[in-house]
Amino acid sequence: MVGVLVVILGVVVAVVAIVALHAPNGHKNKAVTGNPTSSISQSRTSRPSGTPTTKPTTRSNSSSSSSSSSSSTPNPKSVPLVVLNNTTTPNLASQAATRFRSGGWTVTSFGNLTNDIISTCAYYDPDTAGAKAAAQALQAQYPTIKRVEPKFDGLPAGPVVVVLTPDYSAS
Repeated sequence: MVGVLVVILGVVVAVVAIVALHAPNGHKNKAVTGNPTSSISQSRTSRPSGTPTTKPTTRSNSSSSSSSSSSSTPNPKSVPLVVLNNTTTPNLASQAATRFRSGGWTVTSFGNLTNDIISTCAYYDPDTAGAKAAAQALQAQYPTIKRVEPKFDGLPAGPVVVVLTPDYSAS
């Protein structure tokens, strides 16, 4: 009997260790639901057609790497956003994406997320130039985004990922 309890305790400790390793910064393992994946890819397909014609053409015409480095601080609203609904409110990410687009932002995709996020947050990719500034500018324009933090593993690709929680309001 004691041996069985020791084995069970060992398994529990192993599971906790694995979860802790896969969930840095106190975030629980996250899962983007199956349906949003299709929303994300559909939105990405529709967005690149508009952006590449304007940005790459401008960058190719300048054809200098100093232009790229100086473009690390362009208009923050040109930095692509991914919007994820981490609530039980249907279509919240879609509504927020529309709101952000109306405010001049570039939203490339939206979907759902299941996670233990404490408050609405704009997560930025620290390796992407201008991502942090864009996340901060988005928060300044929409104060219902409570925090700006570096991205953690498990969020979709993108310079800025906005995760909406129950404290998000569209007003």
